[in-house]
Amino acid sequence: METHQKSILAVSFALFNLGLAFATWASRVPDVRDAALLTATTLGYVLLFRGLGTVIMMPIIAWALPNFGAKRVALFMGSMVAITLFPISLMHHWLSLALLMMTVGMCSSGFNISLNALGSVVETETGQSHMSKIHSWFGVGTVVGALIGTLTTRLSFSVHIHFALVSLVIVLVLAMVARNLPEDKLETKATTPKFKWPHGGLVALGIITFLAATIETSIMNWVSLFFTDHVQASENWVPLGYAVFAGSLLIMRLIGDRLKMRFGARNLLVGGAVSTVSGLLIAVYAPNFVVAILGMIATGAGVALSFPMLFSAAGKEGAIALTTVASFGYVGGMVSQPIMGWVVETFDLAGGFLFVAAVTLIIGILASKARLLAPTHLCLLGLKLGLGLALYRHW
Repeated sequence: METHQKSILAVSFALFNLGLAFATWASRVPDVRDAALLTATTLGYVLLFRGLGTVIMMPIIAWALPNFGAKRVALFMGSMVAITLFPISLMHHWLSLALLMMTVGMCSSGFNISLNALGSVVETETGQSHMSKIHSWFGVGTVVGALIGTLTTRLSFSVHIHFALVSLVIVLVLAMVARNLPEDKLETKATTPKFKWPHGGLVALGIITFLAATIETSIMNWVSLFFTDHVQASENWVPLGYAVFAGSLLIMRLIGDRLKMRFGARNLLVGGAVSTVSGLLIAVYAPNFVVAILGMIATGAGVALSFPMLFSAAGKEGAIALTTVASFGYVGGMVSQPIMGWVVETFDLAGGFLFVAAVTLIIGILASKARLLAPTHLCLLGLKLGLGLALYRHW
């Protein structure tokens, strides 16, 4: 059991690195946007390239996991995440930034999938659910990263210094946990397909993961700009908007495994959709910064458990099934960002976040209809009425 606990902690701290890297980028998006002279549309293109990188990595990671093992792949990809973070601060044109972000997307997705595969190894060996606990450390990383972003902004640190310091932290943490990452079994070429064509339950998981990625990616990438341009918060406090979202997400993931045992994955997904839509509506129509922060707390709580529940279910079907379902998520994260950029350019950031709320409504409906999830009619009725009133009021 002690070995398993060390393995859980090692995977968790490695996933902390991924959250730290993402929050470092997300907390300084306004600065990167200004340095590269990005519009909402060109920012959408930059994020499209990042998503394209994740999709390109999918067949590569599906080949690499069974041939090299998730542990080796995770260590290599984690190192590449650190190496590619700093150059983001040096880009001054949207196309060069986009090409770099494509590389960042490849490294991040490879790191993410390999760590989820290692998490599934631990769950299989122990016969217990650990994925939400492991994913909570991504949340710890995002909270720490957002707070560091707030601090460095208030202290007037340049983006270069900020990103360089975080890259160093990632390397140090990875070196500390390397020996305790679990060893997974390599699979022979004769028994390992490169891709598991989705069927039955995997199709449902894939579609919901596609939409969940659209929601979480859009909020994480645009929330700092939302507080800058829509809420019109002080520059020093803008990263706090991302921090409270990430903190709420973290708290829910810390208790997610216990909630899953009590309520089941389907009720958590539907309830999460209710919380997300409510939080987004509060944030969009907030009269001040404090109320917008409260909306982000509800939004983070609603979003938190989607990926742990979906990845845990897919992981039980094997590493290739996990990669297949994750591919849906990465495609969702990719194609949604230029759409989000167009919506923001056309209807402003409030319209963009209402678009995210509409996508969340679809998740709630699909989750309630899926065989794995019990319908929650009252929750869905509240979702439909609340979003309908909000859209009518906005347009």
